[in-house]
Amino acid sequence: MKFNVPQHTLATVDIVRDTSMKRAFILTLMSLLSSDLLLAQGGITNGVGRLMPGDAAPLNEQVYRYLSFEPVSLDIGVSLYQSSESEFLYDRLCMLDYKNKLVPGAAEGWEVSEDGLRWTFYLRKTAKWSDGRPVTAHDFEWSFKRFLHPDSGNVYAGFYYDIKGAEDHVRRINMDPASLGVSAIDDYTLVIETRNPCAYLPYLLAYPTSSPVPRWQVEKYGNKWTIPGNSVSNASYQLASWKTGQSMSFTLNPFYDGPLKGYLERIIRVFTEGGRAAGDVGLLPYENNEIDMAEVHPTDINRILADPELSTELVKFPRYMTTYIFFRTQEKPFDDIRVRQAFSHAIDRRQLTKVVLRDIAVPAYTMLPPGFPGYVGDKYADVQRYDPERARELLAEAGYPGGRGFPRLDMWIGNTRRIPVNTVSQAVQGMINQTLGTDIQIRIAESRSYRDAMYNWDLPMSISTFDFDFPDPHSLLGVVWRSRPKGVGRQDWTNERFDTLIDEAGRSMEPSERASMYDEAERILAEDVGGAFLFHTFATRVRKPWMKGYLRDSQGYYPFYHNNSSYTDIYIGNNVVRRNGQGLQ
Repeated sequence: MKFNVPQHTLATVDIVRDTSMKRAFILTLMSLLSSDLLLAQGGITNGVGRLMPGDAAPLNEQVYRYLSFEPVSLDIGVSLYQSSESEFLYDRLCMLDYKNKLVPGAAEGWEVSEDGLRWTFYLRKTAKWSDGRPVTAHDFEWSFKRFLHPDSGNVYAGFYYDIKGAEDHVRRINMDPASLGVSAIDDYTLVIETRNPCAYLPYLLAYPTSSPVPRWQVEKYGNKWTIPGNSVSNASYQLASWKTGQSMSFTLNPFYDGPLKGYLERIIRVFTEGGRAAGDVGLLPYENNEIDMAEVHPTDINRILADPELSTELVKFPRYMTTYIFFRTQEKPFDDIRVRQAFSHAIDRRQLTKVVLRDIAVPAYTMLPPGFPGYVGDKYADVQRYDPERARELLAEAGYPGGRGFPRLDMWIGNTRRIPVNTVSQAVQGMINQTLGTDIQIRIAESRSYRDAMYNWDLPMSISTFDFDFPDPHSLLGVVWRSRPKGVGRQDWTNERFDTLIDEAGRSMEPSERASMYDEAERILAEDVGGAFLFHTFATRVRKPWMKGYLRDSQGYYPFYHNNSSYTDIYIGNNVVRRNGQGLQ
């Protein structure tokens, strides 16, 4: 049997054959021997036998605290938005590292058939759940069929339509579980079949909603299977406590022997009040040493930079998130491309990112952010450049000179916490109205009302934000902009050539061919102004100086993502100043 560990490419199908696996085995063996040598010399290991770095604080200080909303449950496979930010409980088949490259998770290797339709995943035979039961391919088959069942309430079910039979199953056209292309061949071999070749499939399987669940606990406890005493996980950490309204804590899973062992002895999720996002709380908990890392709001940037201590703790890294305006393009006035072009040329993105966002974002002229797979630099920046004179000319050519006769329209804003809504929307509104003489008003809607109106194509124009789901161009181009029917698609923009390119790129297994097609698709999207792109956001944080282990990526940043294996690397350094003298609790 050949075990194949994919490397990070645009197509994700370059395969390292047997010789590389032998090399990896030798390197692993050398690492283990090295660890044994260090232990003999007095090294310290943590609760799962991992050798701690030399500058690590004592084990009773290996406690990381972060701020987040209180989840409804930890059943992330069916309730992503209510259960996120503790994804470290579950090893998916494959995982992403700090560079967003694919690495083994519950599967130690995988391979794809020559026609690209059949993926085989080989599970690690020594893997165990936190209750000591073996982790098997049957667990994954049952979990996938559970979250693809239309009664599961999984809002991300459409994410998996590339799997054979998934769309018909979710839409109740074919409810036979055997029609789904997910099957356990034996205890340690899982086969996933796709309806077309799908080069990015491993990325979908690395996403948090692809987490396995323990069938015996779900069937016994129903939706209470994730509370303390019932919760069972398969990664390096397990749920230890849950104090309603206060916090939840996680400890090392003593049965975990996989490649992503953590250093931290305990992780504590401190709850925000009223379900607020961590970024809306401010810096007081961080400055009081109650948490070790905090999100930074743009309004706090100047104060942080002026503070000699906080300024040294400020970090940022690409979040691969794009904010843009989309239009109702099949109705007046935005059915006229000249109107869409005029709106795009009226926006000064540099002023928006520098003044309003205080350099925690960079101007966007296309959908793909800098550093993201498929990004081609500023190749198309001129297409949607800031050009107020050209903007006015285009609007006049469309029949609205100086804005005369242009209808009064609402620019809808969802109640999103990911961008400073009021300041960004007001700035964009001012730029458009001042340049074009229009009367665009801001309308902020409650999240559910906004989503319903968006999918019903009731929004004349809107500022929206999309955060990447997986590091492949298909995530930001195909998922968002490939046309879909009303009720499924986010907006009504459609371009036949764009759709063809997206579909063909998704089916291609050749990296260079895929890159070329996504490049052409992005050019079409910018030129046809499917969206007027505004900015790409950085994740901006302050981190305590005792937070160690952040690794440098290929762009020179030190990222940390909740939904990948970042928790594998971080630890508490021996310069820790523990809050109120508290250590491990």
